[in-house]
Amino acid sequence: MRLLALSVLIASTATATLASAEPLGVTADAPDPMWSVGARIGGYGFRREGNTAFTGEWNECRMNGVGVFVNRTIHGPIFLEGGLDTYFSSTDREPQDLQIDRSSALVSAAAGVRLNFTSWLTGWVQLGVGAELTKLSVPYGDDAIRADKVLPEGFFGVGGDIKVARNVHLGASMRTLVMANFNYDPQRLDMNNQMWTSTPTADQVFAATPSLAAQGQFYMRYDM
Repeated sequence: MRLLALSVLIASTATATLASAEPLGVTADAPDPMWSVGARIGGYGFRREGNTAFTGEWNECRMNGVGVFVNRTIHGPIFLEGGLDTYFSSTDREPQDLQIDRSSALVSAAAGVRLNFTSWLTGWVQLGVGAELTKLSVPYGDDAIRADKVLPEGFFGVGGDIKVARNVHLGASMRTLVMANFNYDPQRLDMNNQMWTSTPTADQVFAATPSLAAQGQFYMRYDM
C-alpha cells in the first residue's frame, strides 16, 4: 500500500509539473518596455494661405531641426511622450516671403496609442500640446527688429517604425501642427513706406496668428 501511495504521489507531481511547463520551443511573451528614449531629425513648413501662386503648398517659413524624446507606457498600447526639439528657419525662401530669422525650442507633451502589427513593425497615433520659445528677427534698414516670445502649439501625429536590433527601432512620422505664424506684407517694414511715421514696434511686426504647419521627422527609439 505504501508503495502504491508513493507511486500515485510521484505521478501526480509529474503531471502537475508538465501541465505548468511551456511547450517545447515556446516562451512566454516578454512584457512591453515601460520606458523608451529617442532622437529625431526633421523639418516643417506652414501652409500658404491666400496665395494663388502657391495653392496647397506647405513651405512658408520652413524650419529644420533636431530633438530628443522619452516615452512611458501607461497601460497596454497607451503611452505618454515628452519631447524637446530645437528648430531654425531655413534660408531657402521665396522672394516674396518675409525675411524672418526664427530660432525656436519646442517643449511638447503627448498621449498616444501604439499598435504592434508584427514582432518587428509598429504603428502609432498621438495628440499633443506644447510651447514654442522663439527668438525672432527681421531686417529693418541697416538694423533689425527683434523679439522673444512664448507661443502655444498643438499637434496630431501618426508614425511607424521597424525593429532593427533587440531594443532599437527606426521610424518616421508626420504631424499636423497648429502654431503661431506671422503673415503680413514685408513692405510694411520698408523704412520709406509712409505707413510708418516711426520705427514699428516688435509687437506690431510680430503679431502672431494661428496657422497650420506640416512636419516630417525620422527617428530612432531605444527600449529600456
